[in-house]
Amino acid sequence: MKNGLIPIARKSLHAHAFEHYLRTSRRIDLQPRRAAIERKFNPYHDPDNGQFTFAPGGRRSGTSPRSSQRGSDAPKPGVSANPAKLLLAQYRPNPRARIGGNRGPALNDPMTLERAFPGLRNAPGSSIIALADNALDITGPSRRLTTELADAEVTKLIAQIKQVDPDFRYQSLGPSTTLEGQINEIRDLRMHRAAVRYNKLGDMGPLQVEVLRRMQISVDRAYDNAIKLYESGHLRASLSRSEAIGNYIDRSVKAEMKRLFARHGIEHGAGKQVRVAGREYDTSRSVRTYRIPDVRVGNMAYDMTTERKLPSKPQIRGFFGADFGADSAVIVRPTRLGRGSTYAIKRPGK
Repeated sequence: MKNGLIPIARKSLHAHAFEHYLRTSRRIDLQPRRAAIERKFNPYHDPDNGQFTFAPGGRRSGTSPRSSQRGSDAPKPGVSANPAKLLLAQYRPNPRARIGGNRGPALNDPMTLERAFPGLRNAPGSSIIALADNALDITGPSRRLTTELADAEVTKLIAQIKQVDPDFRYQSLGPSTTLEGQINEIRDLRMHRAAVRYNKLGDMGPLQVEVLRRMQISVDRAYDNAIKLYESGHLRASLSRSEAIGNYIDRSVKAEMKRLFARHGIEHGAGKQVRVAGREYDTSRSVRTYRIPDVRVGNMAYDMTTERKLPSKPQIRGFFGADFGADSAVIVRPTRLGRGSTYAIKRPGK
């Protein structure tokens, strides 16, 4: 070491590949291999290669099997593949290697359910469409969330909200420093954005996505709590274990959704486009009947359950027959039940 300087290490191929990914969102495969094919729970998956199309005979999604690899496998900027080499103490990653547009990958941010459920728009009636991989995961395709990425997303969301409501002020104690805090902040701002777009513009798209996101989180949490309570003897069942767990989830999630709407100033109840456990009548027959979706936002009905429900089930048919004209029914189930647990059912005849 001369003049107090630390020897400079040559950048490894991995470091170059990582910076290329940050700039272009494209990976350089340094060790080509044949990835195992995952067959997706989607009526349009290609049985030959596992990829799915947007409609029968339609174009492919373009999703590569490697796109689901965890970003944690990628080398970190400034870290050589050889730990024996040293870097300058003043080393900083490439300032252009950031996020969004020409600065790298953006976070997953579906604004409509049609983006969360690929092919929902063009699917034939009664189709079952699985939730897209990572559609509700805010950390994006790389499954990584850095402080820089979180700060940029927060800034973007606040700007989008202020475009609709210039008087919006986000109450915060300062930038979050933990991964959990950053995720919660982004989720909260996305809900603020959905609420302001609905309240000010009547745009239900983002609200329908955020309702699904919050219901999924709430259902998963309630399911885990119900199992613990049942196994410890604090949750009694009059008929069966599944009934006790289902009733607990039903009570917990509905209460959370009501609090969520109230907190964001979203009017809900009889005569509103947003409802929690409201009676939806079918007046097309001589005898008026009704069904009760767990949540309804516009023309979307949401049903939380632990069982798998098909389009032929009377309850689902009742959603589609109701006067509010459901386009789809979203079935929200605990993610612990396995891949494809949450899905959408397209209205018959559409």
